[in-house]
Amino acid sequence: MIHLSELEHFTAKFAQCSVEPLRVTFNLRKNSQIVNYDPIHFDGLLARAVVEIATDGRLLADSEDGYWIPLPLKMMWQSADNYPLWAASVLYPVSQNVEDVYVRHKRNSEGWLHNKPKLKTRNGPWMERRIPTPTRVCDCYEARCIGNFEAVKNLASYFTHIGKLRLGRVLSVEVEAVDEYTEQDIVWRGDELIKPIPAQADVVPWLGNPSLIGWTPPFWKPSLFCMGWQPGIHIPDFFRDTP
Repeated sequence: MIHLSELEHFTAKFAQCSVEPLRVTFNLRKNSQIVNYDPIHFDGLLARAVVEIATDGRLLADSEDGYWIPLPLKMMWQSADNYPLWAASVLYPVSQNVEDVYVRHKRNSEGWLHNKPKLKTRNGPWMERRIPTPTRVCDCYEARCIGNFEAVKNLASYFTHIGKLRLGRVLSVEVEAVDEYTEQDIVWRGDELIKPIPAQADVVPWLGNPSLIGWTPPFWKPSLFCMGWQPGIHIPDFFRDTP
């Protein structure tokens, strides 16, 4: 694990913060779409905000090893390599929603400004394409976490857009304390897992055959993947303390 001096200020600051159960609501502008490949991880959003603030937008150099990224959240578990499992769920829709398709167009200019006399756009590297992308249209998403109210609110309010392709346009972010949330409520909602969980972490019972997942920020980094369970996995009734 790589430790950077730019992030140590946040490590010391967050270590002194008290934490409590929170509900975070993202209100999106009308007809905003969220790319529907993978869920948005709330701790991933906070990690992105911390990194951008700490590096003045330069972000971090790519490395096979991961970075220590401090967050104002409770740590539920830590791997043998010291990577944290933060107490934060994915974002899930809580208002009326519908699945849709967003079509991206790849076009190439053939005008006089282009340095080639004629491009072949029907095949080859310059072929024009229409790329359909599955999305969900929804005005309101929620996430659950156990963290510091002020720090979580400040970091969550950092975003004007969420999701891939910047299609989710944020209208406002609301953070409220919810006394009845427990650690289990951060992990599952109803009968579904709402957070990726490593199989080796003693957080949930064995849920069947695990698969290779991203479970700690940044969730897209393959070198940090391990065997575990993705959000959306069904939680059997006899494993849950609450209905």
